Amino acid sequence: MISPALQHPLVRDLQWLINSPELITLPSELSSAWLFDNHHYTDTLEHLDKHPELIQREIRQQSRYRLGLYFEDLVRIYLKYFIQPVELKSNVQVFRDKATVGEYDFLMRLKDGRQVHLETAVKFYLCTEASGPGSYADFIGPNRKDCLEYKWHRLMEHQLALSETPAGIDQAQDVGLVPDSRSLLLKGYLFYPYSNWRAVPLTGAINKEHLRGWWLTVSDAERLDNLPYRYTVLMKPSWLSAASLKWHCTQDLSALLDDIRQITTPMLVAQLAYDQSIGLWCETSRGFIVPDDWNN
Repeated sequence: MISPALQHPLVRDLQWLINSPELITLPSELSSAWLFDNHHYTDTLEHLDKHPELIQREIRQQSRYRLGLYFEDLVRIYLKYFIQPVELKSNVQVFRDKATVGEYDFLMRLKDGRQVHLETAVKFYLCTEASGPGSYADFIGPNRKDCLEYKWHRLMEHQLALSETPAGIDQAQDVGLVPDSRSLLLKGYLFYPYSNWRAVPLTGAINKEHLRGWWLTVSDAERLDNLPYRYTVLMKPSWLSAASLKWHCTQDLSALLDDIRQITTPMLVAQLAYDQSIGLWCETSRGFIVPDDWNN
């Protein structure tokens, strides 16, 4: 859960990084769960919430529009303030014959001397099969240029394998951080057809606790619940932690339906309910509204 006591969006996203489940259950030797074994987060999060300028300057300008870069920045901040490695390198390019063949997301030396290769990704995929996914190929990115099957193979066979290639080992030696182990940090949401989105069966190694949402077309958007709910459109990079908003930042279903009639690309929307205890409209679910021809 995201604590309503935390106010700054960046700090709330850090808390989401800490608490959100992995998208896919990994073998123990590749899991990044060890990053979050320390349960004493509250004091540091509260300190950063009072002094967000400490971490705001570590967010790259281009991260405001590219969620993957924003997630990398978020992980870098987390490593710096919570893991505190002795040495940390990020975005280390790997060359072979003067050509770039890959890039390490993170190489680090921990306080106990271990050296780790960490790859990271945050992904949002829509399940296109109404009866449930038959494979990872049934999960498609909102822009339809990516799918979970391709990304999974890319992560496992290229990005994580980089530290076992001759070029990858040479580059790690050059920076003095040849890894003893590899870990994958993969988080995000999977979205299912609206009619059955809470109960769609899983496939493969998808984590049974993964974050899930719904999707429907513009023509079907009238099926969304009206009162007592309100809605808001989520813009990048505000796709991670659950929305918690004042009334004037929300809209009713009628206004939302007016806004989406002419959309040409999928739009991520949060459904909100009023929490009287904190006086804010808080996210109860989220989903993509897509053009009518999106899945044709």
